[in-house]
Amino acid sequence: MHSLTPFKDLVRRRCGLHLEGLAEARLVKAIDTLQAETNVSDTSSLIAQLAQNDVLFNHFISQLTVNETYFYREPEALDWLADVHLPKRLAEKGKPLAILSAGCSSGEEPYSIAIALFERYGERAKQLFHITGGDVDQQVLSKAQQGIYSGMSFRALSPALKHRYFRPEGRRFKIEETLRQWITFRSFNVLQPNTDKIGLFDVILFRNVSIYFDESTRRDIQRHLQQLLAPNGVLLCGVTETLGNDLGVLELQQAQGVFFFQEAQASALPANDEPHDNDDEWLVPPVQVDNYSPPEDNAEFESLTSFNEALLQAHQLLNQNAFSEAAALLSKLLAQQPWSVDALLLAGLVARWQQGFTDAYDYFKRAIYVAPECWPAHFFQAELFRLGELNDAPTQRQRGYAAVIRLLDASKQADGGLTIIEPPISPGDAYFLATRHLRAQTATQGVG
Repeated sequence: MHSLTPFKDLVRRRCGLHLEGLAEARLVKAIDTLQAETNVSDTSSLIAQLAQNDVLFNHFISQLTVNETYFYREPEALDWLADVHLPKRLAEKGKPLAILSAGCSSGEEPYSIAIALFERYGERAKQLFHITGGDVDQQVLSKAQQGIYSGMSFRALSPALKHRYFRPEGRRFKIEETLRQWITFRSFNVLQPNTDKIGLFDVILFRNVSIYFDESTRRDIQRHLQQLLAPNGVLLCGVTETLGNDLGVLELQQAQGVFFFQEAQASALPANDEPHDNDDEWLVPPVQVDNYSPPEDNAEFESLTSFNEALLQAHQLLNQNAFSEAAALLSKLLAQQPWSVDALLLAGLVARWQQGFTDAYDYFKRAIYVAPECWPAHFFQAELFRLGELNDAPTQRQRGYAAVIRLLDASKQADGGLTIIEPPISPGDAYFLATRHLRAQTATQGVG
């Protein structure tokens, strides 16, 4: 058995990839392939060849990442960019605006951005925006440049958009040439960006990539990406990665339920997200817990004890159907601790009972941002769609129930990230209902 450590060290040094846990299986397979291709078994010789031969190294790297991506992944962020943020940015700064998809893999993300912008601006989008896709893996970049896709890449893209922007290419589909030529694909190492060559960007997307990096590397990456942000530029991470990237380098902000990072602003609230009378849950801006200056130990303990007691009181008020009183108390608690999973989940349940279904969805969504393992939030969010409390979104409903099943398969008694209150529904009941609803949905979709 060859030693993995020298290979891990080389890859980490060159690319920052953190190859531990499940990633080790891919590393072992890549080393076996490397030995077969070079007819070399000595570890030192293999390391030397990788260090000296960029083509060999790039081929080696391409086997180490999953490259799991698809069109219109996390569409809320794309819609916010196209419909809200970028129009405002154009009005402030003028054209053209520069957008970077960092870790773009095989190109689905930058092409999704192009589609969203083309839908809003038509041909004029190509004069208003410059889109760049960058990745360290040369093989996936080559695929991105070709713009030819099949099957699972389209699983979240509407048939209408697929028909509008793709043409059959044998058994696969090719992106429209006008979009393919619009996007610039280039080699890009998130640990070694060069501002002289790549320029500054108004928007950087670094989504669903940071799972490959440990915390210290993520901090280094964010510092490097910070250098590539134009003044007032924004950095977007994946939904489940947001809190893991709140590292004190950039300030975490939110606008209309979408979270992003930005240089610290004078005002705690983003300029494009003024509070509304009917949107009380966003009146308290997200805060960075790492920057919190605690009081004396006794005062801190008493404050935490008081918060926990008040949270339990809010839970009791909910159980007594005292929804207005529970909502008022939870509003105060979220002003103190905006990222309390327990408080966010309870606030979502209260809002739902008060017929505030959109508010309930937003609270559950924020709970999932903080704790992706919060299966009760996944469950109740899916219920909003199944029961018609929100306009049905079958993909989101299916994803919610599937998350419940996956999380409870891993641990039948998982607490869902809750630390103070008990889950509002038992794990067994949630698992049973999620399984039944998911099967029913699958059966319905299979008919016709």
